[in-house]
Amino acid sequence: MTDGPDMAERPTIVLLHGGPGADHTLFKPELSAAAGFAQVIYLDQRGSGRSVRSGPLQWTWERWADDAIDFCDALEIERPVLVGTSSGGWVALLAAIRHPDRFAGLVLDSVMPGDTYERLEMFERLGGPEAREVALRYWAGDTGDEMTDAWERICLPLYSQQPGGDDVADGNRLRRVRWNDEVLDHFRMVLAREFDPWRGLDQVACRTMILAGEHDPVATASAARRFAHRLSHTDVRLHVLAKAGHGVFREAPKRSMDLLRDFVVSGHVPRLH
Repeated sequence: MTDGPDMAERPTIVLLHGGPGADHTLFKPELSAAAGFAQVIYLDQRGSGRSVRSGPLQWTWERWADDAIDFCDALEIERPVLVGTSSGGWVALLAAIRHPDRFAGLVLDSVMPGDTYERLEMFERLGGPEAREVALRYWAGDTGDEMTDAWERICLPLYSQQPGGDDVADGNRLRRVRWNDEVLDHFRMVLAREFDPWRGLDQVACRTMILAGEHDPVATASAARRFAHRLSHTDVRLHVLAKAGHGVFREAPKRSMDLLRDFVVSGHVPRLH
């Protein structure tokens, strides 16, 4: 970026979307503001959005994590801040575990899943006994059209705590997303059981910021607090935002952007030329 008559180096942020099976447009317009203090790079993960669809054999946490490294190598991005939201945060975390020397920082938004009883209690608190029952059956593997409809109608709206839901700030957000429902189904039936987000945390070496919504029904605030405690061997910041649900960057854009700016800028060390 410009600095008077000179050009000044600035940090790079690589963004990993959630879904899974969604795409990078979930970050827009909120994360576009980060271009004011960093170079912002979006990645549609393998199988999602505008990237190659491939197939289930390539839809693995390890492949996605290593894809993030290959992506940075291809673009010659050195030590970026890796930002992951929801399932994209699982990918970011695994990338930091498998490649601990590659990142200047790690930002995890709405990432750590709560224990089953915590998630069911939160769904019941937010949506009553019906929401709890639908969530229980959905997570148990009920794949019927009736259950899918009930999940989308009763439980998904509870992810957001904003009036009008996730589309309130930008009514075209969800219509822009190029979904691959097969990836989402693969996550639900296979990948969600395969990934242990608590394993290997001692390998995380970079500065880490954890963002959580106090009313997130899936990545619960209590799980985020346990996560921060487990990362106490490194520089870790935990922020639990009141009145926020799942996806803090969308739920509380101004506050989360302020936190991101402070985290990224305070840790940036310009390269010596």
